[in-house]
Amino acid sequence: MRTAGRVLAAVALWAFASPAHGHETRLAFLEVRALGPGDFVSVLKIPVTGATAWPIAVRLPATCAPRGPDRRFRQADSLVVEQRFFCDATDAPPVMGLAGLAGGFVDVLVHVEDEHGNRLTRVASGALTWIPLSPGSAGAWDRLVLGVEHILRGVDHLLFVAGMILLVRGPRRIVATITAFTIAHSITLGMTILDVVRVPGPPVEAFIALSIVYLAFEILRRDDADAGSVKPWTMAFAFGLMHGFGFAGALLDTGLAGRDVPMTLLLFNLGIELGQIAFAAACGIVLWGCYRLLETPARRARLDHAAAYGLGAVASFWVIERVVGFWG
Repeated sequence: MRTAGRVLAAVALWAFASPAHGHETRLAFLEVRALGPGDFVSVLKIPVTGATAWPIAVRLPATCAPRGPDRRFRQADSLVVEQRFFCDATDAPPVMGLAGLAGGFVDVLVHVEDEHGNRLTRVASGALTWIPLSPGSAGAWDRLVLGVEHILRGVDHLLFVAGMILLVRGPRRIVATITAFTIAHSITLGMTILDVVRVPGPPVEAFIALSIVYLAFEILRRDDADAGSVKPWTMAFAFGLMHGFGFAGALLDTGLAGRDVPMTLLLFNLGIELGQIAFAAACGIVLWGCYRLLETPARRARLDHAAAYGLGAVASFWVIERVVGFWG
């Protein structure tokens, strides 16, 4: 019965991992600048997966007309589309449409700047999103929400947090471990965005998956007095440094303007922390409820082991998939 439970947990989580890739949500970037009254140029930077770019497209309103053909070129892991167009703003300010965002896998960070230097920053998502070409709010809430959404869609990061809660005993130790993890990934996120250090994305994603495999192993040997495991917060800090590089990949994809980096970095990171706290609290409540139902230590240990085998199976799948992806 014990073996069957472990197998079922592993198979269920493996099936869950197949369609869900860690940090699946990508960021596209749209910059629209006014060169003069009614005269605009747009630069759309679209993430490319393999040889395929996400089908994101700009939709001009009837009052706008393109000035010549689009200019398209490949830049690293993105497709860049430049377009110049003219709009008649006699009756009302023009509104640009963004199509192709259905499915929730790609959001677009939008910057609009008029001829006077006024700016609008917001996050666009949904099947068709309309963007006014007249700057308004600073978009602080959008960037905060972007961080929350990014962490909640980053399945590998969430599994690591869940594993830490399974590994560590006691509220104080859990808080210390998650705090160490938070400090670490905040450091590397900031260093990468500020261009202090750069690490290639694909190996980082593979290492993040490998960190979950190691965490699952630590859960399995947690109660072995002779195992000699490192302190949980030391491990959390070490792996948190690498997770921060993974978070930074989302913002680096956008090609942020230098003057927007500090505030966007602050709000994005704050959103990540809020989402992480909410998820950790939910995991703690669920685990507490399960422990209350499983009255004996032996049953609780079987639950921990089944979860560890499941985490290890999912993460092993990701390790193989990601290593093959950048070595194949």
